[in-house]
Amino acid sequence: MENSPWCVSWHTGNFGQLLRCAIAIQIFDINIDVDETKASSHRDSGILGSHTILPIHPHDDTRVQEGMKVIKPYFTAKYLSYFPKYLHYIKWFGSFPNGGTMHEYYNVVKGANFYKELLANIYWHVPDNGVSEKCFNIKMNDLFDNFDLFVKNFEEFFGQKLKQKTVDFLQIKRKNNLLHLENFTKNVVDSVDCLARHKSKDIESLCDYEKLLIISTYVQGNWDLTSKFVRNYNNTKLKDVREIHNFIHAVS
Repeated sequence: MENSPWCVSWHTGNFGQLLRCAIAIQIFDINIDVDETKASSHRDSGILGSHTILPIHPHDDTRVQEGMKVIKPYFTAKYLSYFPKYLHYIKWFGSFPNGGTMHEYYNVVKGANFYKELLANIYWHVPDNGVSEKCFNIKMNDLFDNFDLFVKNFEEFFGQKLKQKTVDFLQIKRKNNLLHLENFTKNVVDSVDCLARHKSKDIESLCDYEKLLIISTYVQGNWDLTSKFVRNYNNTKLKDVREIHNFIHAVS
């Protein structure tokens, strides 16, 4: 077990713990009593032990050693670029943090506007959807959009057909996480679509964090667009996506 070559390398929110559990089920026949009422695999992974399926977290190609069988999960769809960050808060905190918590969590200067502070941070304005040159890259959006293809790609990583209990585990986790995806789609993806078409959509009831995700998903790491928002935003409460559009595309 200690010399196991199996490894998962991932960034926050990309279902790395889920894949560690799936590998344990497939390769080591570890039994995981899956609770169909919860979406997070963090508690499940506690029974694995780091000596069984090694974690590299956050992902770093320089830590991938020769002879290791490493898989890296990521989201290829641009509209899901910031879904992992959404999942991070939902699963760790159970709800989105308020402005004060955001300041503390990200070490933002008290009293500063956290939209501006976080958008100016590379953690936010560059989406994490890159592939690794040393790992087997697997598209996590397929888990939701094309489950059969996801299974096929996972089988390619293993070099063997998935056991039924591995498939069952993945299906349960897919089902449990669908609600998060649906909420993200309704609150963020649909808002970004309206923003791109300069169409009105009420976002007043959304929390500041969700509005930050709308901006980040729209700019997709484009620093010119990000800097325009940071420069033009006047610290007022964002009530409609057209306001975001106007701040980003205002003629300076």
